Amino acid sequence: MLHLQPQNILIQKTLSEAFDALNKGTSLTLDRIISDFDYTTFHVSNSPEDKSILLLSIRTKAWQSVQKCQGSIGLLDYLQSKYQGCSGAAISPQPEMGYDLTLQITLSQLTGESLVQLSLLKTIVLSYPFQLAFDEFAQLSSTPVPVEGTPPVSNTLHTVQYRDEESLFIKPASDRITVIFETSFQDETDKIFGKVFLQEFVDARKRNRSIQSAPQVLFSHEPPLELQHQIQPRSDPSKRFVTFVLFPRHFQTQELQFNSVAQLILFRNYFHYHIKCSKAYMHSRMRFRVDSFIKVLNRAKVDEEDDSKGDSSVHAQPTRRTITGRKMVY
Repeated sequence: MLHLQPQNILIQKTLSEAFDALNKGTSLTLDRIISDFDYTTFHVSNSPEDKSILLLSIRTKAWQSVQKCQGSIGLLDYLQSKYQGCSGAAISPQPEMGYDLTLQITLSQLTGESLVQLSLLKTIVLSYPFQLAFDEFAQLSSTPVPVEGTPPVSNTLHTVQYRDEESLFIKPASDRITVIFETSFQDETDKIFGKVFLQEFVDARKRNRSIQSAPQVLFSHEPPLELQHQIQPRSDPSKRFVTFVLFPRHFQTQELQFNSVAQLILFRNYFHYHIKCSKAYMHSRMRFRVDSFIKVLNRAKVDEEDDSKGDSSVHAQPTRRTITGRKMVY
C-alpha cells in the first residue's frame, strides 16, 4: 500500500531543483502546475522581477470555508505566524490571479527545514480550524465546573467544505474535540466497500489492545448529534458519517497536534485509496480466474480427424496423440 505523506513531494522536488540550479550559478525557469488531492492546485513560477525569487501559489476548494471559521486570529495572521520563522519565505500581500494565497520564496535563503515547511502549505491551511478548536478547548477546560453541574459545552461548529458534496466538521468541548467526516458514495459497489472499511475502523480498536489509545471511531448512516441542526436525517441516502473523538492525550503538545491533524486531513484520501485498491485487486483476481477457465476449455476441445473416412491405404500414417489429447504432428 502507498504511504501518503503530509508534505507534497512534487513541491519539495521542484524547489530543490531550483535551489541546486542557483548554487551551480544558473537560473531555472519554472512555470509548473502541481495537482493535489481534494481539488487543490499549486503553481510554482519565477517572479517577474527576479528569477532567484519563486512564487508558490495555492488554490483549494476549502479556502472559502476555512476563511469563514471565526477565531481569535484570522487565517492570514495564522499563516503569517506559521511562516514567520520559515527562512526565505514570506506571504505575498497580493495573491496570484486565480489563486487564494501566494508565497514569495528567496532561493538563496532556503534551508532543508524551509523546504519541508513550504511543501506542507495545504496541511497548514487546513489546520487553521483545528487550531481554533484546540484554543477553544483550552478555554473551556480551564472554566470551573459548578458542583454537580454539567461541563461547559461550546456552540461552535467549524465546517470545512473540501469537496462539492463532502464536508469536515470540528466540534470542540471541555473534555474532547469531535471531528466528523461526511462522505458520499455514488457507486453502489463503493457503498458496500465503504461500509466494510468504515466498520473495520470501529471494530479494529475493540479487538486490538495495542491501539486502545487511538481516537475513538464511530460510523453511522445518520448525522451524529453534533450535526442534527446542520443536516437533516436521511437528506441524502448516499452519505455516511465517520466520527473521530480526540481526547487531550491526542493533542497535548505541538508535535501531537500536528500529527493528529495531518492524519485526519489524509483520512479521506486513504479511505478512498483503499477502496480503489481493493476493487483493482478483485478485478485482477477475476481476470486470472477467467484466463485459467479459458485454458481448461481449450484443453477440453476435441480435434477433428484429418484422415478421411474409408481410407485404408497401406501408406497412411497412424494417428498418435499425447496424454493431454493433442494430436502429434509428424
